[in-house]
Amino acid sequence: MRQFKLKAWLKDRMWHFLGTVQEPFYTWLNALANAWILFRHPERVTHPGTLYPDKTFYVIRDLPPNVGVAGWYDRVLGYMLRAERKGWIPVVDPPPPAQVDDGDWYAFFKSVSPFPVDEVLRSKNVVFATMQGMIHKRYSRRNVKRRHGLCSRVRLSDEAEHFVGERIDALFDGCRDAMVAVRYRGTDYRYATGHARVPDVDRFCDIVEADMRRWGVPVGRGERIFVVTEEREAFEVIRRRFPACRFVEKERFSDDASGRYLCYRRLPTMTPKMNNLFYLLEIYALARCDYLVGGVNGGVLMALNLNGNRYKDVHVMNTGVN
Repeated sequence: MRQFKLKAWLKDRMWHFLGTVQEPFYTWLNALANAWILFRHPERVTHPGTLYPDKTFYVIRDLPPNVGVAGWYDRVLGYMLRAERKGWIPVVDPPPPAQVDDGDWYAFFKSVSPFPVDEVLRSKNVVFATMQGMIHKRYSRRNVKRRHGLCSRVRLSDEAEHFVGERIDALFDGCRDAMVAVRYRGTDYRYATGHARVPDVDRFCDIVEADMRRWGVPVGRGERIFVVTEEREAFEVIRRRFPACRFVEKERFSDDASGRYLCYRRLPTMTPKMNNLFYLLEIYALARCDYLVGGVNGGVLMALNLNGNRYKDVHVMNTGVN
């Protein structure tokens, strides 16, 4: 029992250490960690059936329920890059919806290949992806460029596309000036170990103002700012600093009695699936802006991937990990 706990502790320390490393060393060390995982658990071609004998499929199942839609998105892009290098065809086979109360992959995104999952699982050559470190937690223009090329193959589901398309233009209605995307994320990062630290919200607002002056974007009352945050208290502070900022009208999380943010829990009047649809709307809106300010988190990484280095400038705050 002690040996098992020691192994778990060492594994946690390894990923914690990776979280403190800067680019390009982070990418190199992450590649070494993945090489060790593949050495211990090789990805071998299996033969579950007889269909499509001239093709090799790469089945992606590493979509845990404690990772949000932005984390799923970035993770799938990483596996797709690996499949591209190997000449395999990536296919997403998510956990059963009963295990994920906010919907599975196909509730928000379409298939990344034209082959149905049930046929793939009866094909001649199938490789099941080994769980690897596929989420890149550091801003790297090279990684963004590579992943942006795959974004066109990861399309929103019909429901999500309709939801986003119906609302996104209204967020920028009448705005012909450069917009600054502002993403503040605290929530579970406030107390969980191994996650990126975030500045206090007042300090964060100071950083946003300094960035806008450096970029030559008038601060004013925040007319050029589009804000994304799940936190009600943080949102109220940002609104006081930038009362004319643009944002998505939605329910937001709040503190509980212990002072811990209620991230990934049910909101009183919004289902987890609906909350994720609003979140996708916000991320796609972030990607349409001209500048980006935010911490190291899945929402910022997804916006970077979708934008594909077209931002005029980016400030991704890297303040270490808890």
